[in-house]
Amino acid sequence: MAAGKFEQKLSEFPLLFARSVVFGQPPMNGTATLVDFGTGPIAVTCAHVVGEYRTLRDSGRRLPFQIGNVTLDPITQLIAEDPYLDLATIRLSQEQAAALSEDGLAGGSIFQPRAWPPPPVIAGDIVALGGFPGPWRERLAFDALELRGFGIGATSVSSVSEDHFACRFERDRWKWSFRLDGLNDLQELGGMSGGPAFHDRGLHFDLVGIICQFSPGLDVMRLRPAHLIQADGSIHGMF
Repeated sequence: MAAGKFEQKLSEFPLLFARSVVFGQPPMNGTATLVDFGTGPIAVTCAHVVGEYRTLRDSGRRLPFQIGNVTLDPITQLIAEDPYLDLATIRLSQEQAAALSEDGLAGGSIFQPRAWPPPPVIAGDIVALGGFPGPWRERLAFDALELRGFGIGATSVSSVSEDHFACRFERDRWKWSFRLDGLNDLQELGGMSGGPAFHDRGLHFDLVGIICQFSPGLDVMRLRPAHLIQADGSIHGMF
């Protein structure tokens, strides 16, 4: 969401490491961030995404849970979840990780940070973030959906606390670098929960946040600091 080829690459970067999450009927969707902290591939999403799936499953329904093109059971592969922090981590097999690496933008893969945890962001930092908003979901057939990714190449961190930070959008300054014909402007960004936010450190990118909530009335995206997730997938502050 900025002009020029470089800015377009920035807006695409978060989507290299994000995949759509789909489950239920009618389908619900979210986003998962793919990362390997050095202990194996993990999908990070929001606890409310896993919780909604668990509620439907416990009601007796048989329904698939799909990350990208891979169907899996998030409950049996769950590493940790924290409803308060709204984070959940899911262990991926090497086979699942390989399939997910082939399912995305060209060059998309599992993000491997240079070091973990990253330094926290501060107010005024510029981050790139992305995910798969529900309003851009399109049913192609009874059993086929198309979910289009949405990336913001540069938005500033407006506020920071110990367990979250926020980005207030300034839509009057947005410039689209690329958009498919027929897609409407996005006012509601539900479905991006679990998507990544990256900060450009100059020589490398740090995974600094996980999207957890969008407040349409305030036009604010709220994120959990990624450093709350430990290298083994556990979540700091779990009850």
